[in-house]
Amino acid sequence: MKRRPDNGSNLVGVVGWIFADSLLVLVVVFLATQTGGAVSTPTSSTTTTTTTTAPTAPPAVDSAFVCFRVAADANLMTGPASPERDAHLRSVEGQVVHRLAQPDLVGRRAGVVLSFGVADDPTRGTDQAEAFNAEVLPRLGAFAHRDDGGPVANRAFWGGNPKEGKADGSITVNVYPMIEGRHGPLGTTPAEDC
Repeated sequence: MKRRPDNGSNLVGVVGWIFADSLLVLVVVFLATQTGGAVSTPTSSTTTTTTTTAPTAPPAVDSAFVCFRVAADANLMTGPASPERDAHLRSVEGQVVHRLAQPDLVGRRAGVVLSFGVADDPTRGTDQAEAFNAEVLPRLGAFAHRDDGGPVANRAFWGGNPKEGKADGSITVNVYPMIEGRHGPLGTTPAEDC
C-alpha cells in the first residue's frame, strides 16, 4: 500500500518561518521607535543659565512603511543570465526608481526592505522575491545600502496567489525608510495588501 506524502508538515514549516520573520520585523520596529531624553547644557562658563535642547536623534528605522508593486516576469527574474534577463532586470529597476522619485520616498534611504513574490507556488514566489533582493536592490545606489556600503536589511517572502490587481510574477515591496536628517517618520502605513 502506497502512502501519500504529508503536505501538512510543509505548511507548518512555512507558517513557522512566517511567524519567526514577523517577530523579527516587530523587534526591529520596536528598537527603531525608542527615543532618548532632552539634554541640559550650560551656555557659557560665566553664565549660570541652563538651556534645554532636544538632542539630534540617531538614525532609526521608521515603524511605518511604503508599499508598492512592480511588474515582473518570474521566468526572467529567476532564470539564467542572458541579454533578455538583463533587459528585464533594468525594466524592473526602472519601475522602482520611478517609485522612489515620488514625494514620500524621494531622497530617503531604506532601513528594511521586505519583498513578496506573487505566484501559485510558495517556493516560486519566494524565489522571485529573493531574485529581486539580490539583483535589483544593489542597483539602487544609496537607497538600498547602509552607511558602511553593505546591503540594506532585506527579506524575501511568498506574496500569495495571483488575483485581480496582483499579477503572477509581480513583486510587492514594503520599504521601511530611515528616519534621519530632514526625513522624519512617515506617519501612516498603507493597507496591508497594497
